[in-house]
Amino acid sequence: MASYCCFWKAKQPIIVGLVQLVQRDQLISIQDMFRLLFRPEVGSIVIEGIGGSGKTWAAKAAYQVARTNNLFDDYIWVSLSINCSLRRCIDKIIACLSCEIREDLPVQRTKMMINEYLTKRKFLLVLDNAYFTEENILEHLGVPHPRRQNIGSKVIVTTRTGRTRGAVVPDTVIIPQPLTYEESYNLLRTKIGKEVGSSHILDLTSNFYGIPLSVILLAGVFCDVPNQDTLRELVHKAYITLGTKVSVFHTLQRLVKFAYHQLPNDQARHCFLYCLLFPEDQGIPVNDLIRFWIFDDLIIQSSKFHEASHIGKEILDVLLKRGMLYLEDNDHVRMHDVIRETVSGYGKENGYREQLDWKVDNPATKLERLSKLSTRISLMNTEMEYLDGSVQGLWISSLLLRGNSRMKYISEEFFHHVGMPGIVDLSFTRIKVLPNSISYLTTLRMLLLSGCGHLEEIQHIASLAQLEVLDASCCRSLRSIESGSFDHMMLLKLLDLSATSIKFLPSLPASRELRHLLLHNCPCLGSENTMRSNAILSDVKYIRFPYGVSKTGAVQNMQLGRIEDIMDWVDMLWLPCGLNFQLYDLFNMRVSFGVNEDSKTFVYASDAYFFQALKKDSPLWFNCFQKFHIVIAPLKDDQVMDAAAQLTETNFLFRNSFFKTKHFTHSIDRDRFLEINSTIGVSSDIEGILGNAELVCLNRLATSRISDLNITSMEAVRELWVENCDQLENLFSVDEIQVLVAFGSLQNLKISNIEKLSSLLKAVKNVISFSCLKHLLIDCCPNLKWIFPPMVHLPNLETMHVKFCDILERIFEDDSVLGDYAFPRLQSLELWELPELSCICGGTLPSLKNLKVRNCAKLRKIPVGVNENSPFVTTIGETFWWDSLIWDDESIKRWILFRKWGPMLPYLATEG
Repeated sequence: MASYCCFWKAKQPIIVGLVQLVQRDQLISIQDMFRLLFRPEVGSIVIEGIGGSGKTWAAKAAYQVARTNNLFDDYIWVSLSINCSLRRCIDKIIACLSCEIREDLPVQRTKMMINEYLTKRKFLLVLDNAYFTEENILEHLGVPHPRRQNIGSKVIVTTRTGRTRGAVVPDTVIIPQPLTYEESYNLLRTKIGKEVGSSHILDLTSNFYGIPLSVILLAGVFCDVPNQDTLRELVHKAYITLGTKVSVFHTLQRLVKFAYHQLPNDQARHCFLYCLLFPEDQGIPVNDLIRFWIFDDLIIQSSKFHEASHIGKEILDVLLKRGMLYLEDNDHVRMHDVIRETVSGYGKENGYREQLDWKVDNPATKLERLSKLSTRISLMNTEMEYLDGSVQGLWISSLLLRGNSRMKYISEEFFHHVGMPGIVDLSFTRIKVLPNSISYLTTLRMLLLSGCGHLEEIQHIASLAQLEVLDASCCRSLRSIESGSFDHMMLLKLLDLSATSIKFLPSLPASRELRHLLLHNCPCLGSENTMRSNAILSDVKYIRFPYGVSKTGAVQNMQLGRIEDIMDWVDMLWLPCGLNFQLYDLFNMRVSFGVNEDSKTFVYASDAYFFQALKKDSPLWFNCFQKFHIVIAPLKDDQVMDAAAQLTETNFLFRNSFFKTKHFTHSIDRDRFLEINSTIGVSSDIEGILGNAELVCLNRLATSRISDLNITSMEAVRELWVENCDQLENLFSVDEIQVLVAFGSLQNLKISNIEKLSSLLKAVKNVISFSCLKHLLIDCCPNLKWIFPPMVHLPNLETMHVKFCDILERIFEDDSVLGDYAFPRLQSLELWELPELSCICGGTLPSLKNLKVRNCAKLRKIPVGVNENSPFVTTIGETFWWDSLIWDDESIKRWILFRKWGPMLPYLATEG
């Protein structure tokens, strides 16, 4: 909706003595609103309007403009709701600040520290969806008022109620205006993704009072309509559902209900209603949400976990496309508050009760009461400090206690009588240990402990034989897991211990179900005094793999962090082909849990250090790395990879790599790919991988010599691509060529977009034969004057394409080189956009069948020699160029089939 909102701005009061004069309102654009960020006299802004009118969108747009232009020192975004307490709002502000404020401080002390920190800094604070009624609300939050601070700070508040305006006392009030008929139509067309031809749909749009959310929901209903008959039927149903106009909010609620009932099936509706269990003011983690759907039996799990995950992603895509949920960022989704209010009744009817209480005096009593209303209990982000006693009579399927940041302990007997839950979520609490009674949860399938920063040890889980997911990521204090914990977990599919202080792992089961083992950013794992663990390690000095994991060959996804040294690659010998490795230094990338259908091992590494200890003759080249696709490339600071989204279409992140066989006409499918991309320097001590790669792609290397890569190690290379290496002046030196040619393996060579390249070969004195080279492509090398020295012999070259080389004068440095010697088997020759080219070679090309020339005005002779035993040579070019050719023997022309370029011929020629 980026261009569909205008706003009324209430001019700030002008103080004249004791009298306030308020100027008339004026209509402003979204760009005018952005300019308020630069005006020092405007400190606080309230964006006020009904639900669905675009308040949050406008605030996000301003927030992004501020970050893009680096206008402030601190950026604080706080999502609120009608049930959000002042204390929770203060906690959210603390979470956005870069200073350290202890969690257990009294409220007054916390507010004082916030004020002390922000007073000296220029900040932007956004309070989204606020319902405050307290006077001087910024003071209650510990936030200095921008006008008193007087250094350019800004506070933006979005709200549905006019009472909040009195609590904030803004300098400017902005009210989003309804969309015009034309704007509604444009938004509808944008969201559907195509022209809207039905006049009935346009008439419907005019009934929505210009509220953007209404238009988005209508677009979601009509976006996947298969034919006109279905469209007419849906339009008719919409008219009946909406009825006569009553009010803006009444119409919006009716449309929400209509969109809900038009979801594809009951499964999608149940998955949607499940989102009601999460607090309104908090984004829902995408990965966790899909797992909740699976393990709460909303998605009937197929024989494989990844298939159920794929179904979950498809359902989520539908909900996003229909406008029932929206993406808050790459990892979280939200439900609009208007939609939530409308469907909460459906949630209660189906066992998905919305959480309304943030303050819980007696948690045990509260849980007992909730269990009588639903089998799914959600008490997230409350102010409870403990779970005490033994709760009686519970029979629940899910217990969601996420985000209770003040909950320090759970009594030892608490889980004795809670029934048979499949999911327990204790993430982001302050517990230090798990209670003994958790061992009673023998039906538990998913245990989430992520972000429990005070948890020191995981105990009492050995009896959880049905457990499939254990996530203890980001538990910074976690140092150990009780021995024997995994001995009976034969169904365990995912174990995430990343970003913990874990020192060693106990033995993992010999289970073929374990697919995802995540251990990146574990600085204590694998130290010398814990080598008995045989664990997969990251950020450590040694790598060893648990016998149970490696022997079964089941793991498909592994994430590791920066590795200082690698002791023994043989520990990976039992691992199968088809793993997904991620090896990074500074960037915490995530890889979704895709399935590697072609059994190829994928590796992303931020540098080449990981491969230095992997020797050329290692047995892993016949096992774990029998097929591989390895990418060595740093991730820049501003790059964000949405691996989960890419996986939906490609099954793995690296399938989206820039080099694919279709870009090179004669490229052959290779089982062993190596891509080195955007590196300042590449270690020459990676002979193991260079000696086993069949296709090597070198892209954006900051080097003037390929010799820095130790190209002499490329014994197995069949195809070499060198692209976008701006500093490269010569491709090979004579010593490198002699070794490379000795192996006689290179078949395809592509050289593209190298600005400073002056020659392919340097300092060649003796005859050199590229005995296996069959296909050569050179394009966009503006400083290349000639390609080969006269001593080069290419006996098996079949195709040569040279394009867009501005100053290229000759193919060979010496015009006297004979074609029947240098290119005896050349069949296809393409010469494009070579304005200075005057000579191909001396003599003739005896095997030439196809010649294509475009914009080579100075080329006056072509090396074509034919007789009665030779086939016709098909030549494509411009008519004026053909007419200007010089012939030693005019009779040769009758053996040449000439065609001028037609409208489609350049495209066909490009495709080969």
